[in-house]
Amino acid sequence: MHWGDAEVRVAGDGTSVKLLRGPDLVVELAWVGAAGAPAEFEADDEVEHTLTTAEGRLFQRQAVNGGWRSRWVLTREPDAPSAVEDRLRVRPGSEYSLWSWGSGVTALLAVVPAHAAGPVLGLRLEQGYLEEFADPAPSSATVDYLVAPSSAQLGAGQRLVTSLIGAWYPGLDEFAGKLPGWLNDSQLDAEESWWGDVADYGLSAPDDVVIDYTENLVSVTAASGRRLLDVQTPRGLSRIPLEWVPGAEVVLHDVASAAVARGGPLGVAEALCVQFAADRRALWLDPAAQDLLDRVDWAADASVLGAAFGLARGRSLGEAALVSDALRLLRRLPAGVGYGRVAMAGWITSLSVGLEARERCHELLGRPAVGRTASLESSLLHYRSVEVGDAELAGVANRLGGTLPGGAPLLGWSERAQLIGLLELCPPEWDRAGQYAMVAEKARGQVLCAYADGRVVDAEPLAWLLLNPGLGALG
Repeated sequence: MHWGDAEVRVAGDGTSVKLLRGPDLVVELAWVGAAGAPAEFEADDEVEHTLTTAEGRLFQRQAVNGGWRSRWVLTREPDAPSAVEDRLRVRPGSEYSLWSWGSGVTALLAVVPAHAAGPVLGLRLEQGYLEEFADPAPSSATVDYLVAPSSAQLGAGQRLVTSLIGAWYPGLDEFAGKLPGWLNDSQLDAEESWWGDVADYGLSAPDDVVIDYTENLVSVTAASGRRLLDVQTPRGLSRIPLEWVPGAEVVLHDVASAAVARGGPLGVAEALCVQFAADRRALWLDPAAQDLLDRVDWAADASVLGAAFGLARGRSLGEAALVSDALRLLRRLPAGVGYGRVAMAGWITSLSVGLEARERCHELLGRPAVGRTASLESSLLHYRSVEVGDAELAGVANRLGGTLPGGAPLLGWSERAQLIGLLELCPPEWDRAGQYAMVAEKARGQVLCAYADGRVVDAEPLAWLLLNPGLGALG
């Protein structure tokens, strides 16, 4: 079915639906576990299937009249009510990334270009419920969404409708108008109050959240971390993630302290965070902790973070030999993401320890980058024109969801931190520099919140978050 310059392709048995734009897959939708059947109705702008599930039937209609509409109606066989555990699976194409605010009856999904500004495919939940199902595996290319709250039951004669409307938007900012009007800013400083015009709705929150009512407004306050606020709107349940962002120094202190207190050998990322914490006086290191850092075999790690630790340790001790060894390690590594930042840091660090390494660092910085994202980093460090890097940088901002709330469920925490660092390299005179700075600030807050509430304990994302030519400047 043609939809403007795009095309909706429904599998012959109805088990998957793909949206393509030119040769590229934009997104694929599929009802998990549904068995296929031949189409019951086909037209130029509409196709219908009746699929079967383990406990009932699923009527599916795909249409492109007035936008791209996907509608599923789930029914049960005539027996006892059963829990609704069905899931809708979403797979973005290889040139696209997925952002979602999967929050019940007001859920929104966006499929965004990963290497350009737009256009953006926005998917709005017209009817039904969506909620992200667990965390995708690190290697996963798909995200599953529950189509009903976990306690929902569906009996004989009842129907559960899930309906999505797709439309094209110039960018994520334009799609933001589809968010609920009462949402307001969902990211705050620790102990700051969130205000919402939701006094007429039913509210519930974790026990450590303080809720106060003032006329038609509600204030919600909590300590650092993410909390889910359940809002019972006239349409049904919305699950609103609110984030109270801790200070970066607090997170650095906690991560470094935990690594030192454990007492065992430090991984490279842990060691880098401990060194950064010591350099910034966020943590005092006793002789035992200094010995832990001295025993880190960072050269054997053969990674960009290993080289970064060698530079940071050499600078801290004033040992030019360590800095030289770190530069030698860099020469053996491929020029992937983070390579350019560490090479630039090597130049700055070499000056601080009196090492003559200008030519070596120039050679490292001039090496061909491996991959599009690393090439973007190289172009930003070489201060090339906006025509060279802005489209790719806009794609980075897209992958991080722009300034919208929600998250990118297929991005790992370390990858998010790497992309944040790229946005922070944007030259200030570029037209969208201010926008990119806001995206970076939001995404940085999400990573710090994840540390505060224990969703992230690994030191690697924080090490990447601190990785910049100044080695450890938190900004």
